[in-house]
Order: sequence, then structure tokens, then C-alpha cells
Amino acid sequence: MKLEHFILGILTINPMTGYDIKKYLDTEGRFGRKRAPLSQIYNTLKRMVDNGWVIFEEEVRTGKPDIKIYHNTAAGQKVFMDYLQSPIELPFRFRESEITYRIMFAFLIEPQIIVDQIQAELDFRREQIATFRPRDRTIHSENLSEDQVAYAQEVYDMLHSFGARDIDNFVRMLEEALEFFSQQIEEQE
Repeated sequence: MKLEHFILGILTINPMTGYDIKKYLDTEGRFGRKRAPLSQIYNTLKRMVDNGWVIFEEEVRTGKPDIKIYHNTAAGQKVFMDYLQSPIELPFRFRESEITYRIMFAFLIEPQIIVDQIQAELDFRREQIATFRPRDRTIHSENLSEDQVAYAQEVYDMLHSFGARDIDNFVRMLEEALEFFSQQIEEQE
């Protein structure tokens, strides 16, 4: 996910300084996107100002450096809404998925849109599980002793088990989210 979309999303909720955005990325936001250095945040904000997506108000502070408080513009909000409503990209690694970030802002879009996005993600992950879970994971080696191969196989199987549990939990989360938003649609009818 582009840093611009992340920033537009959090500015939808509250205006913030660049430093506030950095603090958010280092705490709550780190579950939705990787961290970014302050220089990258300020460069991104400058580009967003140049594009007309955000504006800022300068707050003069006595005895301290002035600060800029950033807000979305109508154009920036449109960019963010277009992103939220666009088809979801499905990266091979489920931990790189944007679905949880989109779910976080689902209150801004029609429930059917997020339902379709969750369903696309869910179908993709189920297909991955069906394709890769039953594969032969046997280690063959000409360089290792039988004991080393046996030990390596145990380690490999343990790591596979951890990964399988992780993606299974991700799929369960998607199923629960799908049920939640499907219920929202039923209640609206």
C-alpha cells in the first residue's frame, strides 16, 4: 500500500502533524503498514500538498518551532475513496494484503464493496491453501547425513505448521469479517 493512501486514511479521521503521523505509524499503524522514517513522511506530505491532496495550517508556537497540521482536501478524499473502492490487489504473501486496512475504513464505503473485496481475498487464500498445503515437503539431500536430513525435516515441518496456522487464522478473520459486513447489508434491506 502506498504511504499516500495510508496518510489520506488517517487524515480522514483527524488532522495531524507529520510527527503525529510518524507516531501513529510506529504504534497502531504498524499493524497496517510498515514503518516509515520521518523524512519519508514529510517528503510524501510535500508531494501530497503539491498534488492538491492535502493542505496544512501553520500553528505558531511561542518558544518552540511552528508546526504544520495537515488536512485532506476534497481531491485527496476522492483519491482515498477511489482507492478504497478499487479492486483489491492480491499479493502472494497474505501478510502483505491490504484487506485489513480497507476493512478499517469500510465505514466510508458501501458494505457490498468491502464484501466483494473480502470475498476476493478469501477465495484467493482458500485456493492457495488447496494448492500448496498438500504439496510434498520432503527434504532430499546429497550433502547431508540421514540424521541431518531427519532433523532438517522436523524443523521444516514445524515451520510449515506455524505458517499453516497463521494463514488459517487469517482465513477465519476474513470469514468473520465477511459475515459481519454481509449482516450489515441484510440490515439495510
